[in-house]
Amino acid sequence: MRNGVLIGLWLLVLWPSSSSAAEPVTIERLQAHPQSYHLKIVTLKGTAHQIQILTSPPSKLPQLDFQCAMVHPPYTFVLSDETGFLQITVRARPPCVSKEAQADPPDVAENEAVEIDAQITVASGSVDALAVNIRHLGN
Repeated sequence: MRNGVLIGLWLLVLWPSSSSAAEPVTIERLQAHPQSYHLKIVTLKGTAHQIQILTSPPSKLPQLDFQCAMVHPPYTFVLSDETGFLQITVRARPPCVSKEAQADPPDVAENEAVEIDAQITVASGSVDALAVNIRHLGN
């Protein structure tokens, strides 16, 4: 009996889920009920606009030779759907290379249709969305 239970548990873990990806939440719904999405990952679908690579201001501290820059620097963009607009933040990703090396372009392009899984944080009435996964939908 115990082996049967263990096999059943393994099948549940290894068997592909029959449920599809989460249904996208509209930006209007997210902004109307932000607290219900606080610290949750939601799927958003729309078009990318106003892509801006984030750069840190020059440091007033002495620069060391071994300092590096991320190949995939952080950036923001505005996601729009038929109901509204929301700024999305994308974190920097390794590797860290010489500051003279060329950085890769952002993962999204202007006017590109994308589907995003984003972690939502609500603080002082402001909705912040941090992209954890980006899927390109084509135009």
